[in-house]
Amino acid sequence: MGLFDTFKKSASAKDQAGTTTQKSNAPSTSRNPNTDQSSGVITVASRDPAVITHKLLFVGTPADWSQVIDRDLHRLQSTWSCQFAVDVVQAIALLQGQEFQGQEFYAIIIHSSLAADPALREALENKASRTVRVILCDTADRSEVARWSTTGAYPISQSTDAANLAATISRTARVQEWMTDAGIRKLLSLCRKLPAMPKLYAQVSKELSSPNGSIDVVAQLIAQDPVMTAKILQVVNSAFFALGRQVSEPSDAVMFLGAERTRSLILLAGVFTQFEGVGCYSCKPEQIWNHSLQVGTLARTITMAETKNVKTAEAAFTAGLIHDMGKLILAANVPAMCNAIEQLHKSKKLTQREAEMQVLGTTHAELAACLLGTWALPLPVLEAVAWHHHPTRSDDKGFTLLTAVHAANVFAYELGCGTGTAALPEVFDHPYLLQIGLGENRNDWRKACNVPQRIEEDSEHAKFRMRRDAKVK
Repeated sequence: MGLFDTFKKSASAKDQAGTTTQKSNAPSTSRNPNTDQSSGVITVASRDPAVITHKLLFVGTPADWSQVIDRDLHRLQSTWSCQFAVDVVQAIALLQGQEFQGQEFYAIIIHSSLAADPALREALENKASRTVRVILCDTADRSEVARWSTTGAYPISQSTDAANLAATISRTARVQEWMTDAGIRKLLSLCRKLPAMPKLYAQVSKELSSPNGSIDVVAQLIAQDPVMTAKILQVVNSAFFALGRQVSEPSDAVMFLGAERTRSLILLAGVFTQFEGVGCYSCKPEQIWNHSLQVGTLARTITMAETKNVKTAEAAFTAGLIHDMGKLILAANVPAMCNAIEQLHKSKKLTQREAEMQVLGTTHAELAACLLGTWALPLPVLEAVAWHHHPTRSDDKGFTLLTAVHAANVFAYELGCGTGTAALPEVFDHPYLLQIGLGENRNDWRKACNVPQRIEEDSEHAKFRMRRDAKVK
């Protein structure tokens, strides 16, 4: 049983126990671009309890590592607070005492030597059933990683720094939140064919995360996979990149694309090859493939125009590439429901999201985000996938990857590169644009993407602004 299956099982158990919650206390990491211990229980007393929103409990973790994490974490997340227990007895005392403090621990980081203790596990089930669990272990030991993954905990190594720990906790909390949604639970119980993380993607990610990672090695890994080589060369030589010359070697393709775009394309292609021949929403997989490439390219362009940040733009490219992966999963597992969604699309002129909500109780977007969350993709990417049709679900206050993918999806339909023969055109979520204060940037983004301007859209946007202002008054 993998981590995704464990989340499914955990979500179901929590629902039956009546312990689910509809609103997560997950921190908004996509809004933050930077994301002397003696014996006994150590608490950071210098932080004002009134502003602490996320409490972390470290159990049996090495003192030197814990001190560095505590210091750096406070710099990154000033509203996070760390507490420490050197053994199981102290950990249980803290878990039992948290109810008197009125706030459950947000996450518990446990050394692997203590994680299997029966008394601690019982206390966690009784006092911290919704708490994110992280295991500090030897992540180079695949059996060790598999052992803890099957318990619903997330394995990390002692080389993990504060930023990566915060990202891991936030991502896991968000996925757990999504997994408790009734529509997701019902849909997951019907899914038998789920994509596995592409092996080549894992190999390339490992190479690129190494201090001595080499783009030449990445090219060699791709060259060993004829199917992936063909896909990468097909993309590089397509109209999306308009190179003006033919690229025939994986090494040249990787040099042009760069490490991150290459890795993203491997992820997309690796998933698509697992769903060959699957039709979806009156369209072929090739249509979804082309739409995904279009959205990824446009999202990258929009992000570069807005932020001038290459790293953020590459993340937007990734999010755009995989934003519709859930459609393939639905088509492979619940084709009858897909047909019902398509009929609603045609007969009642509903948007895709509206039709999916009526039939599934959720959408392909949230389904894909749940799966991708177990593959350790960054939380901003997951939120862009989950909410690209309905970005007001987020608490964005400015431009994020979600903004880029939402806009790119709209532009792709305007350019005639949507999915489905009966698909209604995608339109901007104007309340969201007002929420982030970027409603007037719509046509600037269109200009950057060579998409025709839509001046007539201004009147609709003005209506939403008037409604918002009236509510405020």
